[in-house]
Amino acid sequence: MAGQVDRERVAKYVVARRGSLGLTQEQLAERAGVTVKTIYNLESGGRWPQARTRGAIEAALRWRPGDLVRIGEGQEPSVIPEEAAEPDLDTVVRELRELEAYFADLRADSGERRRMALAFLRALYGEAGRPPSDPPPGRSE
Repeated sequence: MAGQVDRERVAKYVVARRGSLGLTQEQLAERAGVTVKTIYNLESGGRWPQARTRGAIEAALRWRPGDLVRIGEGQEPSVIPEEAAEPDLDTVVRELRELEAYFADLRADSGERRRMALAFLRALYGEAGRPPSDPPPGRSE
């Protein structure tokens, strides 16, 4: 299969996609669980990665399995929508810190904002009838 794909075309697409995601080669390698040399080789049109490695790189680039081969055969990749992609650890940590800051503000608020937030969360989780002293289902204090 490696002789059947246009490695230069793949290299250009990988470089462009990595750039559009704002990733360095090091960050892409970390996300994919591969070495920086593997990313460098792919982006330079060098060695063609094994199937498992290609799959990891495709996932890190938010492409569907098999897209690197499809690109090499002259087709276009299938970008996974942002909302369907797994968030990276930095994003998760940033979002949790943001939530923590909001909850700290709400703990200090004795008024309407806290009540509105509580009503929203109850509606979101469908727990409007649960007394405040009971922990949410599946959680213990």
